[in-house]
Amino acid sequence: MTQHHSEMAAEANTCLRLGGLLLASGAAGYRVIRAVKRCARSLGFDNADVLVGFNTISCTFHRGEEFRTVVADMPVPGVNASRIEALESTAHSLLASYRTADEINAALDEIERIPTPRWGLRVSTAAAGFACAGFAVLNQFGYLAAALVCLAAAAGQLVRVKLTHAHFNQLGVTMAAALVASVSFLALAAVLPVDDSIAPGFVASVLFLIPGFPLFSSFVDLARFDFTAGIPRLVFALEIIVVTMLTVSVVAMLSGTPEAPTQAVPDTLEFFLGGAVASFVSVGCFALLFNSSRRMALSAAVLGMLANLGRLVLLAAGVRSFLAAFLAALAIGLAGSWLGRATGVPRVTVTIPATLVMIPGTAIYAAVHSFAISDITDALTRFTEVTFVVLFIAGGLAVARMLTDPTWAFSRYIDFDAELDGVPRRE
Repeated sequence: MTQHHSEMAAEANTCLRLGGLLLASGAAGYRVIRAVKRCARSLGFDNADVLVGFNTISCTFHRGEEFRTVVADMPVPGVNASRIEALESTAHSLLASYRTADEINAALDEIERIPTPRWGLRVSTAAAGFACAGFAVLNQFGYLAAALVCLAAAAGQLVRVKLTHAHFNQLGVTMAAALVASVSFLALAAVLPVDDSIAPGFVASVLFLIPGFPLFSSFVDLARFDFTAGIPRLVFALEIIVVTMLTVSVVAMLSGTPEAPTQAVPDTLEFFLGGAVASFVSVGCFALLFNSSRRMALSAAVLGMLANLGRLVLLAAGVRSFLAAFLAALAIGLAGSWLGRATGVPRVTVTIPATLVMIPGTAIYAAVHSFAISDITDALTRFTEVTFVVLFIAGGLAVARMLTDPTWAFSRYIDFDAELDGVPRRE
């Protein structure tokens, strides 16, 4: 292989490395493609064709009459908001000028040296516990049930982390974590002198397993007709949700725990204040589970608290759940765009955590539970309600993106003919 071909191969691998790191961190396919193309332009390529899947990425780079194709396959992507921020910052600043492969690789080396996960086991388990406790309050299970949910969810998160580090099957990890969390809640409720009426609250103890980041990232990809990345990501999210809720349903049937009752949102100051605090805590803790920085977590928590409080007010006023979710998601998307620019973080790292408290976890469980007991009519009704809420949340985020991001809305491509600062490109 000639030196020229070796350099071209090294440059292609550098672009692939950047895309792979973004994909492994949970970034949407759109962001991965644009980052890879920015890198290719910075390295002097004439064009780049990038195909992104759920855990695969394929790139062909062109320079004159020559081309180089590189492909990578990686484990199931996780969520690392801090790394997404660092990589996005690099893609927008460092790659605004012509660079060498060594310069870009040096920057990527620095990013990879950032501790992952960002938060230790203690913080992770506590975050899962408080996030689910917030869900319990928002779903009106009571403060005592929320305290037990906190302990049970922390136990489930501990199991999830340990099994994930052992590289156990992802669905097996989900099943084990859901089993431990739900059984722990029921065991605590059985041994402590509490009222049996709190038993249905065990549903909230598994909501830390809901894959909100890949779920809503998939809708972002599908909104741009990027089916290669969107469909597998959506299927993955649905697999995790189904396994979680099936596990909970089996525990409920074996223990004789009744279905969690559906309650109207009370129009009281006490509930709204409690809901605001619960939303702030829940969103902030979910952001920590996504390896967000303190700044990201605080931004997401404030945004989620305000938007979800508005949603609760609408629900108390009799607005349909899916319409209230759409308006709240739209507000999150619009405010998240401004907040992202003001704080210098990618909007997705604050908007997605802020929407998670609106996912109707109790309704998802109720739908699966009804299927399990062969009440198909009720199951379909519940499933339709859940589907509408999730779709309208995604719709609100998509509409906000169209209104605030012209590059995304008008499908503006990376211009390889633009001359950058620095050493001129090689012909």
